[in-house]
Order: sequence, then structure tokens, then C-alpha cells
Amino acid sequence: MSLPHHLSNIHIVDSHHKVLSAWAEFRSTTDHAPRLITLDHHTDTSRPFRRLIAKTHGKNLPDKEFNNIQDSHIKALDFKDPQSIEEGVLKLNNDEHIVTAIKADIISSAFVVAHNAINTDLPTYQEHSIVCHAVKETLDENKNRLNPDYNQVLETQFLDEAITSFDNILAQAQETPLTTEPYILDIDLDYFNTYKSITPESPDTFRELANNASLITIATEPEYVQNCAVDSGLTSEYLLKKLNELWTDRFDNSR
Repeated sequence: MSLPHHLSNIHIVDSHHKVLSAWAEFRSTTDHAPRLITLDHHTDTSRPFRRLIAKTHGKNLPDKEFNNIQDSHIKALDFKDPQSIEEGVLKLNNDEHIVTAIKADIISSAFVVAHNAINTDLPTYQEHSIVCHAVKETLDENKNRLNPDYNQVLETQFLDEAITSFDNILAQAQETPLTTEPYILDIDLDYFNTYKSITPESPDTFRELANNASLITIATEPEYVQNCAVDSGLTSEYLLKKLNELWTDRFDNSR
């Protein structure tokens, strides 16, 4: 199942790292690399080509040797050459695309909202060009422990808090606010772990992010959707259908 392409800037893939092709295609049309805003269960900020390098060269390489091999793979990527990107995608794992894209000048920086994230700070941004913001947690009184607030991930209040935290770090770095520069909105469907999570009561900020994005990429990741689901029976097909309904409202409201 796919979303109707009301606009040509929506690209859907099954495995998350495959979004690199759409990102590179967009980058080839711009003078400067865009920012990335990504909504995901996982941060997907693993080292580029780490699994390939481990498989072909062993898991215990010294850092210098690992970095040299990694750099050779990065240098082979040219966003103006689709073939080089396609070959790179075949070598990547599905959690390695963000750092790869930064190192290959496909995106300038990444702003990650994720369930398994830890809130990061200015030094992290200055070193890695990545900022992470965690999904809020609530107390499970029955088990006396904190759990992610799964139902709030698209609500305006939560997304506004995330954007404000990103803007605070950008201000410290003397950079412009997040959405004042061109950006890609990237969504992994395993971000949605309950039926309620995909039907926000207040979707205004999400729709605004979508309306103003230069490019939208969606990873369906059906196995991860099922593995991460809190509500039984949740599937990527269902989530894509509900996202489609948000999208329909998005275009209706933007006319």
C-alpha cells in the first residue's frame, strides 16, 4: 500500500536506509545540504558501513583502520551520481544512513525524535551535527517504572517541545531556528507503537512540518513496526493508511 502522491516530494521505502537515494536526489538540486528532521523508534545513528566492515574485515579492527575503510566507502558516494548512491545503499544497514548522509554532504545535520534517544546537548551537536530528543515518559503505577508516552508522539505540545529544544541548541551554536532552513521530514513507521499514536488530537505542528518540508521520506519497516508495537495487531499497512488520512487533511487544509 502507498500514499497517493498529491505532491512529488513524498518517497516511501521498506527499509529505512533506502531513503538515502531520495535524499541524495534532492541534494543534487540544491546549493547547500538541507537539515533532517526524523521521527523514529530508534535513533538510527550507527556508524556508516559498520556491519559491512565487520563482516569483511572482522569485528576487532583498530579504530584507525576502521575509519580508513569507512572513509573509502563515504568518498565513493556522490549525490550527483545516482549509481554511486545505489551501490552505497546496498552496502548499508538500516540504521546507518543518517551519519552516512552527513559525512557525504547529503544532509547538513540531523534532529532526531526517538523512543530510545537520550537528550543531547551542544557539544554533541558540534561534534556530530546530530541532536536527539527523547519521547516523554510516564509512570506506570502498576509496575512502578517509567514507560514512553507512546500516545503523544504526534501531538502538537510534544513536537513543539522537541522543536524548542532543538532551537535552543541551534541558538547556542549561533545558527538559525530549525525550520527556517530547508529540511527533509523523515518518518519511520515504527515511531508509532499504539493505535492512538497515529491519530493525534492536535496534529497542527506535524502538519506544519509536513507542509513546509522540502522532501518527505517514509520507511514502512513492517517487521520493526510489529516488534516495537505496544498494541497487538498494529501493522505498517494500518499506520500508512492512517498517515494517509493525516496527509489528506494536510492537503485539504493547505488549499
